[in-house]
Amino acid sequence: MIDVGCGSGKELKQLAEHGCVAIGLDVDATALADCRRANLPVVLAPAEHMPLRAQAFDGLICNVAIPYTDESQVMQEIGRILKRGARGYLCYHGFGYFLRYAVAGPGFRMRFYGVRSVLNTWFYRLTGSRLSGFWGDTLCQTRARLLKYYRRDGLKLVESRTGKKFLGLPVFIYHLVERV
Repeated sequence: MIDVGCGSGKELKQLAEHGCVAIGLDVDATALADCRRANLPVVLAPAEHMPLRAQAFDGLICNVAIPYTDESQVMQEIGRILKRGARGYLCYHGFGYFLRYAVAGPGFRMRFYGVRSVLNTWFYRLTGSRLSGFWGDTLCQTRARLLKYYRRDGLKLVESRTGKKFLGLPVFIYHLVERV
């Protein structure tokens, strides 16, 4: 099992407690140092370029890391590293997540974050590229775009659900995918 965007290792610890052999991957060296102190196996690498063998993993979790990456490349990597029949549990930010911050965020910084993320997502939808600099650091995922990646990268959507909603839009999107 691999935890893409493992951060300080919360899910890795839970997996280990249940007897699962898992490895974490993240770009945050400080968070990975915390994992290593807890004897959790981790790799410092971007999700867009995982230094891992093809079809090497029986499972994957990725908890809200993809909004901060080049989602197209990450989905290609996920399709590449999963064995046939392996499953991935993915959580994404829905449009309601950023809209909630833009409308009702705690303070100016969080409202600005919500607004620029919404603007970046719309720009990406129209042009296929992100805004430059920090303006383009975060995207919300859409079902249509994710399904396109899944088809392209040998993944099949097995289950889809959403969590809470804000103004009728999902705050989080949860997908279970399988490598075909």
